[in-house]
Amino acid sequence: MTRAVATPAPGRIAALDGLRGVAVLMVVAMHFYARVPTPDGSLAHLVLRSACNLGFAGVDLFFVLSGYFIGGILLDHRTSPSLLPAFYLRRGLRILPLYALLLASFFVCREIRGLTSLEGGAYFWSPIADWNYFTFTQNIAAAAQRTIGNYWLGPTWSLAVEEQFYLLMPFFVRGLDRRQLVRLCLCGLVLSPALRIAALAFAQNGLAAVFLLPMRADGLLCGVLCALVVRDPAALDTVRRLRRPLVGFLAGGLVIFAALSVGGFETYSWQIAPLGYSLFAVFFSGVLLHLVAFPSSRLAGIFRFGPLAAVGLISYFVYLFHAPVWYFLHWYCFNAAPVHFTWAAGGVTALALALTLLLGAASWRYLESPLLRLARKFSYG
Repeated sequence: MTRAVATPAPGRIAALDGLRGVAVLMVVAMHFYARVPTPDGSLAHLVLRSACNLGFAGVDLFFVLSGYFIGGILLDHRTSPSLLPAFYLRRGLRILPLYALLLASFFVCREIRGLTSLEGGAYFWSPIADWNYFTFTQNIAAAAQRTIGNYWLGPTWSLAVEEQFYLLMPFFVRGLDRRQLVRLCLCGLVLSPALRIAALAFAQNGLAAVFLLPMRADGLLCGVLCALVVRDPAALDTVRRLRRPLVGFLAGGLVIFAALSVGGFETYSWQIAPLGYSLFAVFFSGVLLHLVAFPSSRLAGIFRFGPLAAVGLISYFVYLFHAPVWYFLHWYCFNAAPVHFTWAAGGVTALALALTLLLGAASWRYLESPLLRLARKFSYG
């Protein structure tokens, strides 16, 4: 088998940290505002809800970024004899400690009687067994049992999808040459929406369409395609020559994005699930390629904005813990689930965001950064 030699990607691009920040803030905005009760008849609330409604697409942006970074790591070290042990050890040190901390918060807080009684116990109790969360199979259980699971650990379904991707992708990258990898990614772009349509039309299972790896592989594989493009000088030069059409594509994508947001569609609706996730993935891939190909552009300057890039650095903590912090503060202050009918409730939500960011900064400094330094000791050779 002939193996193509990948050209290593350029160094760290600060704008991609900002892109991560956008991804996590989209998800937080959806949970904090678009998914909780708000007053009817208010133009301000209507505008805010519309602006936040498509925040779930932040997960698609995370998928594209994960595919890009993980695909790039694997491509850069595909011939290394220590690829698999080094990759899995590094991923474990990055993912598992914070995830274990989240699980610990879950088991501790579900012993707080008042907190567990809110929303009929939905924060902590669901048909999904605890062991599914320890094995990163909660997304499979959610689809099989047609339940989103408990609210406290709700966002972890996408983490399970990514972990399953991390488990499989090294073998594809190691065993396939460049052309075969491109074909694999393109097949995934066709197969994933077809599977989502099948889940909706034949199984009437919207959660399967949204939560399972085969149905969401298009976003991750778009990221891998971006990693392949960046490591091919001719392909990257083509992107640079097509700058004007790329900008036009991104502008058109923003218009479509805004229109879908105003529509208020659900994550598993027929308007979104069949092709929407694929379109999100392609759009976000265009943004990513623009930032990499044109690091001095105005768009890259926006994403390099210091506070936004800082949020990107702590995005993993923010993604995992924003909902638990939010739930806990509303229970502690009002003995109630989050709502936005009063200024006080909105203030507590703002406080939850600030506290989450502060805790995320502390986690980055005292836990995540030391673990990343430890992970780098496991060399790819």
